[in-house]
Amino acid sequence: MSGEDGSTGEGHSLAGGRYVLRHLLGQGGMASVHLAHDTVLDRKVAVKTLHTELGREQAFRERFRREAQAVARLQHTNIVSVFDSGEDIGPDGATTPYIVMEYVEGQALRDVLNEAIAKHGAMPADQALKITGAVLSALEASHDQGLVHRDIKPGNVMVSAKGTVKVMDFGIARALQSGVTSMTQTGMVVGTPQYLSPEQALGKSVDARSDLYSVGCMLFELLTGQLPFDGDSPFSIAYKHVQEEAPSPSGLNPAVRPGVDALVARAMRKDPAHRFPTAEAMRAELERIAAGASDGGTPLRVATPLVIGEGPRSVSAGGAVSAGGSLTGFPQVSGDLRGPAPQVHQPYQPSTPPPYGPQTPPPAFAQPYPGPHTPGPFPQQQPSPYPLGHQQPYPQQPYAAPQFAPQAAKGNGCSTALVIVGVIIGVIVLASVIVAIVAAKQEQNRQNNTYDSGASTASSQYLPDQPI
Repeated sequence: MSGEDGSTGEGHSLAGGRYVLRHLLGQGGMASVHLAHDTVLDRKVAVKTLHTELGREQAFRERFRREAQAVARLQHTNIVSVFDSGEDIGPDGATTPYIVMEYVEGQALRDVLNEAIAKHGAMPADQALKITGAVLSALEASHDQGLVHRDIKPGNVMVSAKGTVKVMDFGIARALQSGVTSMTQTGMVVGTPQYLSPEQALGKSVDARSDLYSVGCMLFELLTGQLPFDGDSPFSIAYKHVQEEAPSPSGLNPAVRPGVDALVARAMRKDPAHRFPTAEAMRAELERIAAGASDGGTPLRVATPLVIGEGPRSVSAGGAVSAGGSLTGFPQVSGDLRGPAPQVHQPYQPSTPPPYGPQTPPPAFAQPYPGPHTPGPFPQQQPSPYPLGHQQPYPQQPYAAPQFAPQAAKGNGCSTALVIVGVIIGVIVLASVIVAIVAAKQEQNRQNNTYDSGASTASSQYLPDQPI
C-alpha cells in the first residue's frame, strides 16, 4: 500500500513481487527506507523509495536510473552496495522510483552521534577521526569514478554492528540536481543546508572538493555536538556558509587538539582551491594527526603552507576548466616565479680621510746651542762634563708616528666600532707625542744648565790667585 506522501508501505512488493517490504527503517523529506526481503536471492535488502512527486518528472527518472547504474559499479568496503533500481507503478498510476541496496545491520551515524552527545556532549575525538577517515576512503573511491556524492551528512552514513562505516545514497543528489526541473524552479536547494558547500549554495557547478567541505561540517558536528552553521531557514543557513567563518571546534570542545582544528578549517575554506585537493590528501593528513596523538606526540599546527599536488578545480559561473585542469576564471601567474637573486648592499665607503685625521708628523726640535751636530731633529751629544759614574742624559730617539691604514668596514656596526677605536688610538698617540715633546724640552734645558755651570767652573780654575 502507499502512504499519504505517496511512498510505499509495509507489505507492499516491488519489481513484480521480488522485493517484499517489511518495516520502515527511516524516512526523510525525499525518500523512505524499508527493510525488505529479496525473494529471488533469499536475503535481506534495504529498499529506498523516492516520493511520488519526484517520479512525475520523466527527466529525473531517466537520470536516476543512470546514476543508480553508475553507483552499482562502485565496490568498496565503506560504500553501501547498490543491487538494483527501477520504478513502481501504484494502483493510482503514480510512478515511484526505488533503489535496492545492501542492508547494513547497525545504526545510522546520526543515532550514534546523538547517543554520544547524551553521554559526553560530543563524540570522542579518536572515534570521530576514525569514522571520518572511513568516509574519506569511500569518497576517494567514488571520486575516482567521477561520482560526487553532494549530500554527505551523518544521516547518509551507517555504522554496522562490527563498527564498519558505510556511506550510502551516492548519485541521488546528482540526479535530483539535474532532473527535477519544476522543483528547482521553486527555489529548492539540492542537499542538506547544514552541510552545503558555498558553491552549492550559490548554484555553481561542484566537484570532489564540495564533498570535502561537507565532510568538514560533519567532522565539526562529531567533535562538538553542534552544527558549524544553523539558522531559522535554509536560506539563512546557506548565506552563512557563503559569508561567515565557522568557529574552531576547540572553542566549543577544549579537548580538540590544534591539529584537528587546522584540519577542519582547511576542509571548510570558502574557496575550493584552498581546501584539500582530493579526499586522499585529506585522509592522509587526518591519519597523520591521529597517529601523532596515539604516539603521544603533539600534532603539528598548519603554520607553514602544506605543499600538496594540485587537485581538480571547481567550475564557477563564467569559468571553465581547461584541458590542463586549470580554471580559466582564475588566470595562472605568469613570469619567472623564482625571482631575481637578492642584492647585497655594500657597506658605506667614506670618501674623506679617516675620522681620526691626518697623521701627526714627528716634532722638530730647535738647536739648543751652536756647534757641529748630526743632522736630525735632535742635537749631537757632546762630551759629558760629568765625572765618571755620573748618569748621563738618556739619548732621545726619533719618534715615528704609527701608520694606520684605513680598513673597509664590514658592516654598519663593525665600521662604527672601528671609527671609535681609531679615534681613541689617535687621542692616545697625540697625548704621547705631547708628553714626549715636553719631556724632550725639559731634558734639553737641563743639559744647557749643566753645560753652563761646567764651563764656569772650568774657567775659574785658570784665574790667578787672589791675595788673602
